[in-house]
Amino acid sequence: MTFIGHENSVNSATYSPDGRLIASGGSDDTIRIWDTHTGEEAVSPLRSGDGWVQSVAFGPDGKSLASATRVGVICVWSNLAGVATVQRLRGHSATAWTVIFSPDGSLLASASEDKTVRIWKVETGEQLVVISSHTEEVEALAFSRNGQTLASGSFDHTIRLWHTNTWEPARDPLHDPNGAILSLSFSPDGTKLASGSSDGNIVLWEPQTGRMITTLPGHSDWWVRSVQFSPDGQSLVSAGHQHTVRLWTFEQDVDKVSSTGFVGHTHPISSTTFSPDGLYITSASADGTIRVWDAASGHVAVQPLKGHSDKVISLSVSSDSSLFVSGCNDGSVGVWSACTGEPILEPLLGHSRSVSSVAISSKEQLIASASDVIIQLWDAQTGNPIRKLLHAHNEHVLAVAFSPDGRLLASGTDDYTVRIWDAATGQPSTIGPILCGGRVESIAFSPDGGLLGAGDQGDHLHLWHAATGQPARESLRTNAYAFAFSPASTHIVSGASDGVCTVWDIGTGQQILILEGHKERVMSVSHSQDGRFIGTGSVDRTVRLWNAVSGALIATLHGHTKIVKSIVFAPDSQSIVSCSDDSTIRVWHVETTRSLSSADGSDALAALAFAKFEREWLSSQSGNLLLWVPEPYRNYVQVAPCTMLIGLRRVVVAADKIGLYVGENWTACWRELAPDRISHAL
Repeated sequence: MTFIGHENSVNSATYSPDGRLIASGGSDDTIRIWDTHTGEEAVSPLRSGDGWVQSVAFGPDGKSLASATRVGVICVWSNLAGVATVQRLRGHSATAWTVIFSPDGSLLASASEDKTVRIWKVETGEQLVVISSHTEEVEALAFSRNGQTLASGSFDHTIRLWHTNTWEPARDPLHDPNGAILSLSFSPDGTKLASGSSDGNIVLWEPQTGRMITTLPGHSDWWVRSVQFSPDGQSLVSAGHQHTVRLWTFEQDVDKVSSTGFVGHTHPISSTTFSPDGLYITSASADGTIRVWDAASGHVAVQPLKGHSDKVISLSVSSDSSLFVSGCNDGSVGVWSACTGEPILEPLLGHSRSVSSVAISSKEQLIASASDVIIQLWDAQTGNPIRKLLHAHNEHVLAVAFSPDGRLLASGTDDYTVRIWDAATGQPSTIGPILCGGRVESIAFSPDGGLLGAGDQGDHLHLWHAATGQPARESLRTNAYAFAFSPASTHIVSGASDGVCTVWDIGTGQQILILEGHKERVMSVSHSQDGRFIGTGSVDRTVRLWNAVSGALIATLHGHTKIVKSIVFAPDSQSIVSCSDDSTIRVWHVETTRSLSSADGSDALAALAFAKFEREWLSSQSGNLLLWVPEPYRNYVQVAPCTMLIGLRRVVVAADKIGLYVGENWTACWRELAPDRISHAL
C-alpha cells in the first residue's frame, strides 16, 4: 500500500504493537493514524499546534502515542480511538528529533538538537533525568529489548550506553570517526547494536565490549536516517537520502550479509520499520508518502499508480492527440499516453527547479521544457536530452511555444523579452530579441504560423509577424495572464487576473465577447480547433467550457481541489486536458459535458457530474449531499465527464440510470432495491 494524506514531508512512521495501525508524523504539523488492512485513516489527523512532527512512537499497550516536535515539546496522546487528548512535556530548548517508549511503557526518552537526552515518567509527565554528556545535537535513541540499556547517538560521532536503573554510563562511548550518528537499533537478543551514520555506512557493534563487528557500506555516502532489526534478528532494514530502502539479510556468520534495494520513493526517506510480525516493511519519505513493502520480495504490497507527486504546472498535447506532456514543480517532465494515462517514457529528469512551461513540436519530434534560466530540448520518442539552451535569458523563463511547423521555438521571460530559436540547432534566430513592457507570462504562435503573440505583466497583449518580428498591430490593453488564438487566427481569447475572459478581433482590436464566471484569476485558456468552444482554467479550481460563438457558459467542471494551472484542448477537439496544484492531470470529454449540462434539474447523474466538494462531501449545485469520500482520496475522484485521471490514486465513480435510486430515503438503495440493481463505486 501507499498511504497518501500528508501535505508535506513524512518524517516518521511506526507500527502499533498489534500491527493493525501505522502512525506517521509529518512537516504538515499532523500525526496521522492508518488502518493497515484498508489503507484508510483510522481517525482524524492529530494536531498539537507545536509545529512539525519529527518522530512518533506507540506505547507498548497500543493505547498511547508519543510525538516529538520541531519546537522541542514532547506530546503524549491518549484515547486514540475516541476524542484524543494530549499532554505536553516541556524541557527541551530546541527541536526534539526522536522520542521512544521504554519496553515496559513506564518511561519516555527524547533526544534533541539542544544536545540533551531527557527521560520522562509517562504516568505523570515528570522529567526524571537530563543527560548532557553529548557535545553536539542528539538524533538517535534505542532501548534494548530487556529495557536495561539505553543507547544515544549524536553528531559528535559517539554512541553512549546508559544503565536505565541508575542512568550512569554502561561503558566508554563507542566512537565512529567517519560520521555523525543518525539512527540506532538493538538486535532482539541485545548482542548487536546497529548504527546509521552521515557517511552512508551502517556499523554493527557489540555493545557489551564496544567492539566494531562489521561495516555495511550500502547507501553511497548518503545519510542513513533509519536502521531497525527485524523481530527475529535475522535482517536489518535501513534507509536514507538515497531514496532507497535497503534490506540486509544475515547468515550464520554475521560477516556474510546480502542486501536488496527497494526502489519507489522519489525523495529522501526519513524512517523505515518492520511490522511486528516481520512480514512487511514501512517507509516514510519527504515525497509525502508512506509505503508498505513485502519484506520477502521487496515489492510494494499494492503497486501505486503512476503520477506526479507534486504540483503539475504546465501541459502540452501532441498534434495527433496521442500523448500529453506535463511539467512538474519537482523539476520532472512527464510523457503520458492519451489513451491509457500510463507513462510512455520514464520521467525526464534534468531540471533542478520547477518546470514553468512545456511544449511539444509537430510530428512529436521535440519536447521543450523551461525551468529557471534554462530551456531543455528532449527527443520526444526516446526521452533523451538533446541540448540545453543555457542562459537563454537573464531571468526565469516562464513560457515556451513551438511554431506550427516545428521549426521555431519562442520563449518569454522575467527579463521582459521574447526570443526566437531555431529548434533544430538550438541557435538564436535572426529575429529578436523582442522587448515587452513587463515579464512575459504567456506566449503562442497563431495556428497559421503568421503571428507570434505574448502577454506581459504590463497589461499588454503583443502581436508580431512571426517571420520578421515586426509588430502586426498595436498591442491590446489587457492584463492577459493567459491567451489563445482562434483556429482561423482571426481572434484571440485572453484571461485576466479578475477572472474575466475577453475575445478580441485581431484585425480591429475590438472586444467581441466578454466571458464572465470565474471568481479568481484565469491561469490558462484554450480554443478548440473546430472553432466551437473555449476552455478556461482558474485559481478558483474550476475548468469552464464556453460557446466560442455566443460566449455562453456551457458548463463549470469541478474536480480539481487546487489551482488549475494549465488547460488545453486536444487537437481533435473531443477533450480538454487540465492540470493542477493538486498533482493531477484530468481529461474531460466535451460532448459528455454538453449533454450532461443540458439535463434537467432532477437528473441525478448530471448532479453528480457537476458536483463539488463541500467539506467532506461531493455536493450538488443545490447543496444536496451526494457522495462522501475519505480525505486522502479527495484529490483523486473521477466522475463523468472526466474520462481519465492521472495521479497517484484514482477513485472512479461509475453509475448509470439502470437501477439508479433517487429520492429522500437513501436507505432504500439496499432495502427496497435488489442488490443486483445497484451500480457500485469502483
